[in-house]
Amino acid sequence: MKKIVYIILLLLTCCKTTGLVKEINTEITELKSEKIDTLTTYQENGAKNMEVLLINDKKEGNGYMYSVHNEIIGFKHFENDTLNGFGLSLYNDTKKPKYIFQYNQGKMNGTIISFYKNGSIERFRSSDIYSVSQKLKFHENGVIKSIGQTQKGGNAFGTWLFFNEKGILERTVEYENGEPKK
Repeated sequence: MKKIVYIILLLLTCCKTTGLVKEINTEITELKSEKIDTLTTYQENGAKNMEVLLINDKKEGNGYMYSVHNEIIGFKHFENDTLNGFGLSLYNDTKKPKYIFQYNQGKMNGTIISFYKNGSIERFRSSDIYSVSQKLKFHENGVIKSIGQTQKGGNAFGTWLFFNEKGILERTVEYENGEPKK
Protein backbone atom coordinates (compact mmCIF):
# COMPACT_ATOMS: atom_id res chain seq x y z
CA MET A 1 0.00 0.00 0.00
CA LYS A 2 2.81 2.43 0.92
CA LYS A 3 4.50 1.69 -2.42
CA ILE A 4 1.34 2.64 -4.29
CA VAL A 5 1.08 5.95 -2.36
CA TYR A 6 4.75 6.74 -3.11
CA ILE A 7 4.28 5.93 -6.79
CA ILE A 8 1.19 8.17 -6.97
CA LEU A 9 3.03 11.03 -5.21
CA LEU A 10 5.99 10.57 -7.54
CA LEU A 11 3.71 10.65 -10.59
CA LEU A 12 1.91 13.79 -9.31
CA THR A 13 5.24 15.51 -8.65
CA CYS A 14 6.47 14.63 -12.14
CA CYS A 15 3.24 15.90 -13.68
CA LYS A 16 3.47 19.18 -11.77
CA THR A 17 7.16 19.55 -12.65
CA THR A 18 6.40 18.81 -16.31
CA GLY A 19 3.71 21.51 -16.22
CA LEU A 20 6.14 23.92 -14.60
CA VAL A 21 8.82 23.14 -17.19
CA LYS A 22 6.25 23.66 -19.95
CA GLU A 23 5.28 27.01 -18.36
CA ILE A 24 8.93 28.12 -18.10
CA ASN A 25 9.62 27.06 -21.71
CA THR A 26 6.60 29.09 -22.85
CA GLU A 27 7.87 32.18 -21.00
CA ILE A 28 11.36 31.75 -22.46
CA THR A 29 9.88 31.42 -25.95
CA GLU A 30 7.84 34.59 -25.38
CA LEU A 31 10.98 36.44 -24.22
CA LYS A 32 12.91 35.20 -27.23
CA SER A 33 10.15 36.48 -29.50
CA GLU A 34 10.65 40.05 -28.27
CA LYS A 35 12.42 42.13 -30.86
CA ILE A 36 15.12 44.17 -29.11
CA ASP A 37 16.98 46.87 -31.02
CA THR A 38 18.38 50.38 -30.61
CA LEU A 39 17.08 53.51 -32.31
CA THR A 40 19.77 56.09 -33.02
CA THR A 41 19.00 59.49 -34.53
CA TYR A 42 21.73 61.79 -35.88
CA GLN A 43 22.42 65.52 -36.07
CA GLU A 44 23.24 67.30 -39.34
CA ASN A 45 26.99 67.06 -38.58
CA GLY A 46 26.73 63.25 -38.28
CA ALA A 47 27.01 63.14 -34.48
CA LYS A 48 24.44 61.15 -32.54
CA ASN A 49 21.36 63.08 -31.48
CA MET A 50 19.59 60.48 -29.36
CA GLU A 51 19.87 56.76 -28.68
CA VAL A 52 17.12 54.67 -27.08
CA LEU A 53 16.31 50.99 -26.65
CA LEU A 54 13.51 49.59 -28.81
CA ILE A 55 11.52 46.61 -27.60
CA ASN A 56 9.08 45.34 -30.20
CA ASP A 57 9.63 48.61 -32.13
CA LYS A 58 8.61 50.78 -29.15
CA LYS A 59 10.95 53.13 -27.29
CA GLU A 60 11.62 51.87 -23.74
CA GLY A 61 13.78 53.21 -20.93
CA ASN A 62 16.21 56.10 -21.03
CA GLY A 63 16.84 57.80 -24.36
CA TYR A 64 20.27 59.42 -24.14
CA MET A 65 20.80 62.81 -25.83
CA TYR A 66 24.18 63.77 -27.31
CA SER A 67 26.07 67.00 -28.07
CA VAL A 68 27.68 67.78 -31.41
CA HIS A 69 30.85 66.26 -29.89
CA ASN A 70 29.09 62.92 -29.15
CA GLU A 71 29.00 63.57 -25.39
CA ILE A 72 25.92 62.66 -23.38
CA ILE A 73 24.09 65.85 -22.42
CA GLY A 74 20.92 64.39 -20.96
CA PHE A 75 18.22 61.79 -21.17
CA LYS A 76 14.46 61.37 -21.52
CA HIS A 77 12.56 58.37 -20.20
CA PHE A 78 10.19 56.35 -22.40
CA GLU A 79 7.55 53.79 -21.48
CA ASN A 80 5.72 51.97 -24.26
CA ASP A 81 6.90 54.48 -26.91
CA THR A 82 5.71 57.49 -24.87
CA LEU A 83 7.70 60.04 -22.87
CA ASN A 84 6.91 59.26 -19.25
CA GLY A 85 8.91 60.00 -16.12
CA PHE A 86 11.88 62.24 -15.38
CA GLY A 87 14.49 63.53 -17.76
CA LEU A 88 17.68 65.54 -17.43
CA SER A 89 19.41 68.13 -19.59
CA LEU A 90 23.03 69.14 -18.89
CA TYR A 91 25.00 72.27 -19.78
CA ASN A 92 27.32 71.32 -22.66
CA ASP A 93 30.41 72.96 -21.20
CA THR A 94 30.13 72.15 -17.46
CA LYS A 95 28.03 68.93 -17.59
CA LYS A 96 26.11 70.28 -14.59
CA PRO A 97 22.32 69.97 -14.63
CA LYS A 98 20.49 72.58 -16.69
CA TYR A 99 16.97 71.14 -16.29
CA ILE A 100 15.28 68.24 -14.57
CA PHE A 101 11.84 67.77 -16.05
CA GLN A 102 8.91 65.38 -15.88
CA TYR A 103 6.65 63.95 -18.57
CA ASN A 104 3.33 62.20 -17.96
CA GLN A 105 1.77 60.32 -20.87
CA GLY A 106 3.81 62.27 -23.45
CA LYS A 107 3.08 65.74 -22.05
CA MET A 108 5.47 67.87 -20.03
CA ASN A 109 3.31 67.81 -16.95
CA GLY A 110 4.91 67.66 -13.55
CA THR A 111 7.97 69.25 -12.04
CA ILE A 112 10.60 71.32 -13.86
CA ILE A 113 13.74 72.39 -12.04
CA SER A 114 16.15 74.72 -13.83
CA PHE A 115 19.68 75.43 -12.64
CA TYR A 116 22.21 78.23 -12.94
CA LYS A 117 25.52 77.25 -14.57
CA ASN A 118 27.13 77.10 -11.10
CA GLY A 119 24.73 74.26 -10.19
CA SER A 120 22.42 76.10 -7.80
CA ILE A 121 18.66 75.98 -8.41
CA GLU A 122 17.30 78.86 -10.45
CA ARG A 123 13.63 77.84 -10.65
CA PHE A 124 11.39 75.12 -9.31
CA ARG A 125 7.97 74.92 -10.85
CA SER A 126 5.12 72.75 -11.85
CA SER A 127 4.94 72.38 -15.63
CA ASP A 128 1.19 71.89 -15.67
CA ILE A 129 -0.11 74.72 -17.88
CA TYR A 130 -3.56 73.14 -17.87
CA SER A 131 -4.49 74.09 -14.29
CA VAL A 132 -3.17 75.96 -11.25
CA SER A 133 0.55 75.47 -10.61
CA GLN A 134 3.32 76.93 -8.46
CA LYS A 135 6.54 78.72 -9.23
CA LEU A 136 9.59 79.31 -7.01
CA LYS A 137 12.58 81.33 -8.19
CA PHE A 138 15.96 81.62 -6.49
CA HIS A 139 18.82 84.11 -6.66
CA GLU A 140 22.11 82.67 -7.90
CA ASN A 141 23.32 82.54 -4.29
CA GLY A 142 20.50 80.06 -3.49
CA VAL A 143 18.26 82.50 -1.57
CA ILE A 144 14.57 82.62 -2.48
CA LYS A 145 13.77 85.29 -5.11
CA SER A 146 10.00 84.91 -5.64
CA ILE A 147 7.06 82.71 -4.80
CA GLY A 148 3.87 82.68 -6.82
CA GLN A 149 1.36 80.66 -8.77
CA THR A 150 0.11 80.46 -12.32
CA GLN A 151 -3.27 79.60 -13.72
CA LYS A 152 -4.35 77.76 -16.86
CA GLY A 153 -2.11 78.90 -19.72
CA GLY A 154 0.83 79.67 -17.40
CA ASN A 155 -0.21 83.26 -16.52
CA ALA A 156 0.69 84.64 -13.10
CA PHE A 157 -2.23 85.16 -10.72
CA GLY A 158 -2.87 85.78 -7.08
CA THR A 159 -0.30 87.06 -4.62
CA TRP A 160 3.38 86.89 -5.55
CA LEU A 161 6.15 87.59 -3.04
CA PHE A 162 9.53 89.01 -4.14
CA PHE A 163 12.71 88.84 -2.02
CA ASN A 164 16.14 90.46 -2.28
CA GLU A 165 19.41 88.47 -2.34
CA LYS A 166 19.44 88.37 1.46
CA GLY A 167 15.97 86.77 1.59
CA ILE A 168 14.20 89.89 2.85
CA LEU A 169 10.69 90.47 1.45
CA GLU A 170 10.86 93.56 -0.80
CA ARG A 171 7.39 93.65 -2.32
CA THR A 172 4.12 91.84 -2.79
CA VAL A 173 2.27 92.00 -6.13
CA GLU A 174 -1.27 90.87 -6.93
CA TYR A 175 -1.69 89.37 -10.42
CA GLU A 176 -4.73 88.73 -12.55
CA ASN A 177 -4.46 87.03 -15.98
CA GLY A 178 -0.68 87.49 -15.99
CA GLU A 179 -0.81 91.25 -15.34
CA PRO A 180 -0.31 93.14 -12.07
CA LYS A 181 -3.59 94.45 -10.65
CA LYS A 182 -3.90 98.23 -10.60
